[in-house]
Amino acid sequence: MQNGTLTIENVQRNADQGTYTCIARNKHNYTSQRSVEVQVLVPPKITPFSFARDLNVGDRTSIQCVIGTGDLPLSFTWLKDGQLLQATASSDGVSGGLSGTGGAAVLSSGFVSTSSISSSSPTTFQQQYEHVVSNENGRSGGEGSGLVTIRQNDDFTSALSITSVTWAQSGTYTCRVQNDAATVTHSAQLKVNVPPRWILKPTDQDAILGNLVVMSCNADGFPEPKLQWKQSIGDSGEYRELNYGIGNGNSHSVIETYANGSLIISKVGREHEGNYLCQANNGIGVGLSTLIKLTVHVGPSVSVSKKMFTIRRGERVTIACEATGDRPLEMSWRAKANKIDPSYDIRYHIKNSPLAYGVLSELTILQTALTDRGEYSCIANNAYGHDRSVVNLQVQEPPTFPVNLHVMDLGSRSVTLAWSPNDQDSVILGGGGGNNRDSQPISNYILQYKKSGDVWHEHNNQKLIPGDRTTAQLGSLKPAQSYHIRLYAENHLGTSAPSDVLFFQTDSEVPSAPPQDVTAEPLGSQQLLITWRAPVRDTWNGELLGYTITYQKHNSPNRLKNNTKVSSLRTEGLNDFRLIDLEKYTQYAITISAYNVKGDGPPSEVALGHTLEDAPSASPKSVSCIALTAQNIQISWQSPPKELSHGIIQGYKIFYEPVHLENEYNGRETKITSAQSTVLHGLHPYTNYSVQVLAFTRAGEGNLSPAVSCMTEEAVPDAPERVKSIVSTESSVIISWLPPRRPNGLITKYNVFIRVLEKGQELKIIKEVLPAHNRHFEAKDLNMREVYEAWVTASTRVGQGPSTPVIKLIPNTLVPAAIISFSQTLSVSWRADIKLTCVFVGSPKATAEWKVLNTRLKKHIRMEVGNDNSLSLRNIQRPNEGNYSCVVRNPIGSDHITYQLFVQVPPSAPIVSVNSVHKSSVSVQWRVEDIGGAPLKGFTLTFRREPAEWEELQLDRRINSYVLENLQCGTRYQLTINTYNRIGTSPSSEVESVKTKGDKPIAPTTQNFIRLNTTSITLDLSSWEDGGCPILYFSIEFKLHESSTEWIIVSNKIETNARYNIGDLDPGTAYNLRVTAHNNAGSTHKEFYFKTLDFVEIKNELGLAELPNVQTVFTDAHLVAVIVSSIFGTILALIGALICFKNYPRNRFESSENSLRSPRSTGGKASQPRERFYGTVRKSCQQSPPESVIGLERIPEYSEDIYPYATFHLPEHENQSGNISLSHTGKSVNYDSRLAVESTLCSSGTKVKRSAASSSCVSGTNSNPNMESCDEYNHLNTEKRQKRRSNIIKSESEEYDSLNSDSEISGERIKEDIRCSQEVSGGEDSGFTGAWTPCPPTNASLSRHKSKSDHHQRNIASDRLAHINLGKAQPNIQICPAVYPTGNDIKIPLIVTTATPLTGNSSKKMTSPNSREHISKF
Repeated sequence: MQNGTLTIENVQRNADQGTYTCIARNKHNYTSQRSVEVQVLVPPKITPFSFARDLNVGDRTSIQCVIGTGDLPLSFTWLKDGQLLQATASSDGVSGGLSGTGGAAVLSSGFVSTSSISSSSPTTFQQQYEHVVSNENGRSGGEGSGLVTIRQNDDFTSALSITSVTWAQSGTYTCRVQNDAATVTHSAQLKVNVPPRWILKPTDQDAILGNLVVMSCNADGFPEPKLQWKQSIGDSGEYRELNYGIGNGNSHSVIETYANGSLIISKVGREHEGNYLCQANNGIGVGLSTLIKLTVHVGPSVSVSKKMFTIRRGERVTIACEATGDRPLEMSWRAKANKIDPSYDIRYHIKNSPLAYGVLSELTILQTALTDRGEYSCIANNAYGHDRSVVNLQVQEPPTFPVNLHVMDLGSRSVTLAWSPNDQDSVILGGGGGNNRDSQPISNYILQYKKSGDVWHEHNNQKLIPGDRTTAQLGSLKPAQSYHIRLYAENHLGTSAPSDVLFFQTDSEVPSAPPQDVTAEPLGSQQLLITWRAPVRDTWNGELLGYTITYQKHNSPNRLKNNTKVSSLRTEGLNDFRLIDLEKYTQYAITISAYNVKGDGPPSEVALGHTLEDAPSASPKSVSCIALTAQNIQISWQSPPKELSHGIIQGYKIFYEPVHLENEYNGRETKITSAQSTVLHGLHPYTNYSVQVLAFTRAGEGNLSPAVSCMTEEAVPDAPERVKSIVSTESSVIISWLPPRRPNGLITKYNVFIRVLEKGQELKIIKEVLPAHNRHFEAKDLNMREVYEAWVTASTRVGQGPSTPVIKLIPNTLVPAAIISFSQTLSVSWRADIKLTCVFVGSPKATAEWKVLNTRLKKHIRMEVGNDNSLSLRNIQRPNEGNYSCVVRNPIGSDHITYQLFVQVPPSAPIVSVNSVHKSSVSVQWRVEDIGGAPLKGFTLTFRREPAEWEELQLDRRINSYVLENLQCGTRYQLTINTYNRIGTSPSSEVESVKTKGDKPIAPTTQNFIRLNTTSITLDLSSWEDGGCPILYFSIEFKLHESSTEWIIVSNKIETNARYNIGDLDPGTAYNLRVTAHNNAGSTHKEFYFKTLDFVEIKNELGLAELPNVQTVFTDAHLVAVIVSSIFGTILALIGALICFKNYPRNRFESSENSLRSPRSTGGKASQPRERFYGTVRKSCQQSPPESVIGLERIPEYSEDIYPYATFHLPEHENQSGNISLSHTGKSVNYDSRLAVESTLCSSGTKVKRSAASSSCVSGTNSNPNMESCDEYNHLNTEKRQKRRSNIIKSESEEYDSLNSDSEISGERIKEDIRCSQEVSGGEDSGFTGAWTPCPPTNASLSRHKSKSDHHQRNIASDRLAHINLGKAQPNIQICPAVYPTGNDIKIPLIVTTATPLTGNSSKKMTSPNSREHISKF
């Protein structure tokens, strides 16, 4: 005991526990005392325990946790797999449990509780397992029947028992015992046997003869089950075992089985086909078994139903053969040993149709010729072989075709057709009878039809109709599909050539099939790339406008679905769309449906997509640490919340370092573990450590937890750093030392040991104990005849450390000048005061001097030297750094020491540079030139969006660059950085101004932005360029041009980037449109001018009496050539022209050659675009006599025969619809107010497949005198055509067949057909007749109604035309639905005029609706 302190080392209860009294006495013999009670605590010690082995489900087991030694009271806690077992209310309903010992607790291991079982407060609590799992064979795994019961038998024993163990109760059970001294644990592993369950259940397999076959099955359980394969023996129901690793069969084909459940047949044969049984057994339960079937495939076999075919020349013939065998079967045909390739000879067409047992291959020859006679071979190939069969073809010869084939009624899946019999054969025979064909009654009609994109061939769909009927209905058509129809007449001599081809398009329906190949692939932690293919083209039922993507969390109780509309992308190939802002590491169920104008089709099958893992966005929770020893710290934490883990936690990183960065142990260290607690080893004693923990997934590391600090325990100190001896007098020596470099705690004292030696023998050791602030000791009364040795040790409260090296103490009569202090290196904070000591001895008395070396100061430093020769520096600054030396001298000797002084100041301002700039991020880098002599502790990044408030980010001291993310596109930001150390904070760097990439939206041109209609416009918002920053929304306003100053607001926030419709406008009216597009970079305003399309305007002075009853045609420059071509035709044409000029006023509008042109034969160049036309429209001037009808068999004879199935183009979209240009210059018709009145036609001026220009005059009645001349001219042309047809008679479809193109029409016929319209053109003042203008193809349903006055009105059953107001009476207005091309196949209605004359007040304009609904979205 020293200085009143009693130290007890290696405390023992029996020896050291008790009452200690301290008594103090002074020189007057007064005393004072105080007692203290010392109690020694003993930690608990658990006797090891373990569970029984070979436990099966349903067995009972128990373990006891017995404390051998340890102080009471003891607190028992049981854990399963690291989780506390939850306590509930006692079974008898009485809380508080049992009194005394023997308390029982019934627990469920699936819950967490903070309660424990202690001897002082026993508790009873109970809960039943609810989880029950059935394995594959129907047996229950036993889960749900076991109770975990905990009983405390006495103060130092706790027992855990399970009445009926289950598989779910397998795990590690831990007994944790705590008393006032410590907490200890012991664990035992519980393993429960489990019957086998399938991991990989085998399934039926198909195999190719002679190939390798691998069948697999696998199961798990405890213990691991044994897998066994068996093969069935015929149909007996018996099986033979297949042994592992050896052959099971003949030498040609071996069955090998392996212990991992694989069965391999290296070369499968027919004998291997059959049933195989896989069994799994581990001795627990009845085991598993699954029966599968192996099927073996073989090669093809070809057969034909007829070996001989007889056909007439020019007809189609289809030769069919059937091939059986395993698919895929490759079919090919050879004619006279030459392979038939339809791509080289278009007369051939090969169609392969799958059958239930193979493939039906049909070779069609479109027009047989005599050279087609001979042998035809049908060859089938598949992966297993090939086969062939031979057919002989004999070619003979063909008979004429029906006329006036037209549509009576049209729906989405059906059409009603009508036609007239053709009497041409009788005319040809008239009177002569020299023809080798007889005109016989028609026994049947064959109605053949196909899709417009297909070619004609023998296997086209067809329908047989009795010969006495002239109408037919076709069903089972596909919606929104263009069809070609032609008709054959048949009698006992054979089948006629086909009639002219009729074209029509069915109405639309919603798509009938979902998109195909829908996949969802992750692009990141919040993005999925959805890809799909369009539905099968035949199921579109109209043009697709886009797709609806529906997605939701998979297996989520929240059934909320998200829908995204995507405008139509590609019709072929893969479409893709990126879903963004999804939840991280989440599985989504995605379906896609296609939609058209009728609505959404069925959804696709669910595609599952899982977003990728990401680094956790939260740090581990509840990080805590506790010092275990002087070198060990235990760290524990809880995992981040599951919803913020964003993946599977792979482990944790623990970062730890000393808190005081100046510590010599500096350096951040890392430890990785997968547990939620760990012990840090090898730390330094009595050191304060900063600890942070982060979790990481496969995607990266999460956030660091807030730092927690822990200090290690004290340890014995190191030896004092330096020690020396200095002669003080002839009988004394001063021992001086420096403190230990590593004190490992608080130094409580120094021990100075002096050993006295005489003649090498130790006489004694003197120990002196000095307070901790002492740094030297004077040993007195030394004898020069004796030898002295000394050493020094330091002590903490833990104990005494090692000693310094032994030094000699040699007294001397001479005392040279010497310094007791030591040279040192000092680091001091700026603006502080410091005192440098220089204690010295010497005899005679020494003199001392302070010198300053290597200082930063240019001027002299004022030094304050005290009486004790100490140097004081006040309010030191960075320039005070340097070496300060103290020199002492006397006549006998000299000595010196040097203090190396460093002044620590705040760091200098960082120098910042911008590395890179992106749309939403900025990368910055910095450096610090002067850290101020003290380690940096961190950086502060301050930034703001101009002119918002400043934001701060704290950055780690180890980094020198950072990426600012989640910035706004096209926005200017300011940023600055400062740093700090323990002394202070640096000035801020210069403010850097940087703008993220991106600019304001860029406005489009009017032509690309606005699509005009009569009462509405469509805005293509996607034509705006976003400038690099996504457009957030649009603001739209409009007003009347010049006549109004008040803007009408359509919407202030339109967030779509698709098309937007503004409806309920006035026709033919000028407007101003103002659109503002907003994105993060700013707003762009642009004003547009547009004028809606106009209806036909009729001048007021034209009365109803002045309106003609017939329609006229354009005059044409070819009139002279027509007159010269036929004298008789010229006379009739002149008479008709004089009558027309006399009876018609000359104030009709001039014809424009550029609006319509006479059709010409194109030589097949426009065959593809023309396939999208509707059927031709022809109209004779009046009903012709029977002999004229013979020559005009392809001209409609009644006004009802004109049908609105024709198409046209708008100027900017000539190439979209595939139609033929109607003007001489190759441009399309411009639809303006002159459209109907300038284009006064005798009939439709549009050439479409069947030449519409062959019409002459169109009339609502037969009262016009011009009709006679027109009829005579028609009759003349008819006779000329009869002469040409006497040599060879071909319908247009025949001509099409011969050229393989629907658009090839005889130029000779076209020239003849247009002459009537050229000859009977009226004069300029002949009045106005509303011309029939053809509509474009439409998906809407068209119907025509004939009124008593023979006016024609086309109506549309379309909800999309509800906003169009046609006024009370507009008989000359035709609505063409959903045909205005606006890009991306979206169409809007267009209104044009019809062929019906106006009635009533012809100058009356349309009235605008009373209510305005300006906006109509598609």
